[in-house]
Amino acid sequence: MVKGEKEVFTLKLDEIPEEGLDLKWNEEVSSLSTYLKDLSDIDFDFETPLQSEVKIVRAGRSILITGKVQTSLRLQCVRCLKEFTHPISTTFELTLYPLKEAPSEEEMELGSEEMESSFFEEGEVHLSEISCEQIFLEIPYQPLCQEECKGLCPVCGKDQNISSCGCVKEEWTSGFSALKNLKLD
Repeated sequence: MVKGEKEVFTLKLDEIPEEGLDLKWNEEVSSLSTYLKDLSDIDFDFETPLQSEVKIVRAGRSILITGKVQTSLRLQCVRCLKEFTHPISTTFELTLYPLKEAPSEEEMELGSEEMESSFFEEGEVHLSEISCEQIFLEIPYQPLCQEECKGLCPVCGKDQNISSCGCVKEEWTSGFSALKNLKLD
């Protein structure tokens, strides 16, 4: 088990005993920031260390990983633009196959088993990447500070969660609004 130049926690396959391996580790916020800065358009920050716990078992040439990850992220609400803390705690199961056994480039339909599969190469499993990937999958597409967030006034920009502004909102009409009156027999 090694942390490399980009602070990625890596496990060599020959370090996995027959009975499997249980691992727990924390990745500090500074190390996660260094690792993630190379990825494009990261629009969140880690507030707490990423805590990971995994059970790794060899199954023939593949590797089975079951685990749990948890952390807290700093996200921005899409309605009111305020930053807020979003805790994440999730479990996962993942099967890794040697890259040389990856399907060819011809098109094929993926089943649910293939959707929870990934690949490894050069006899190493990058555990930091797997943990971060599980967190990425849990980030809400439209982060909200609260489900009832009223957002900003489209006229004056005032935060509607604090108080109303009294602006007159223009009712938007679509070119398709005439279809509301259409009666089908």
